[in-house]
Amino acid sequence: MPALTSSAPVPPPSGVPEAEVRVKRSEGPLRVLLVEPESEQSHQLVLSLSGHDVDITVCVDGAEALLRVGMARPDALLTNSAPPEVELETLVRVTRRATDIPILIGVGPGDSQRAMRALAAGATACVNRPYRIPELSALLRGSLPGPEGVPAVEVGASAALRSGDLELDALGHRLFVDGHPVNLALREFGIMDFLLRHSGRVVSREELWTEVWRKPLPPVNNTIAVHIRRLRHKLGDSESQPRFIHTVRGIGYRLDTASGG
Repeated sequence: MPALTSSAPVPPPSGVPEAEVRVKRSEGPLRVLLVEPESEQSHQLVLSLSGHDVDITVCVDGAEALLRVGMARPDALLTNSAPPEVELETLVRVTRRATDIPILIGVGPGDSQRAMRALAAGATACVNRPYRIPELSALLRGSLPGPEGVPAVEVGASAALRSGDLELDALGHRLFVDGHPVNLALREFGIMDFLLRHSGRVVSREELWTEVWRKPLPPVNNTIAVHIRRLRHKLGDSESQPRFIHTVRGIGYRLDTASGG
């Protein structure tokens, strides 16, 4: 079967209308559709993730995955960066056209260009290969909407937020800095979404924690500081000379994009 390119007309996965709104997932194991041509790798993932209450359906190529997206109705799609038969960008775009399930891309050295194109096409996040099972399991569950994961985009919310040199595509789950896509983990994305919606205002650590983690802030916790440090690194920012994220001692943080430096 010849490989499909992103320019080839590809119908939506069988049985799924375009722009389908995903309903709340049923109780039970997390159902993941895995695209993995290497049988040993897929076998190990099935065994390892079964202990994390994850049920995997394995596809050997992207064409099979597009068929099964509509048939299996998975909670998430996990694929390597070079699925056989269908180009990664096409797989992401067609899947995203049919459903809003999380799409995670397994990446290794040399995959940065494929990853950026996949994120621009609508992928949710990237995860390092070889997979580390606890990290992968947490990312899969953290990508779900509602209480089990990062808060879903509210109905009627703006699909894109722009402030200075930052642009956040909430529906496509992408952040652009100076027009360049930046790969963010799910919590990092939630923090940036909240900061952008309150750009120019000081937001407290309690506000951030309640909005992104959806639970009360523990008395002693440096999780927010760790995430802010990682965000600054990815944005090319600096705590001592901040371009975007400013620390307000004893209170919280302020996103300021007006000065540009």
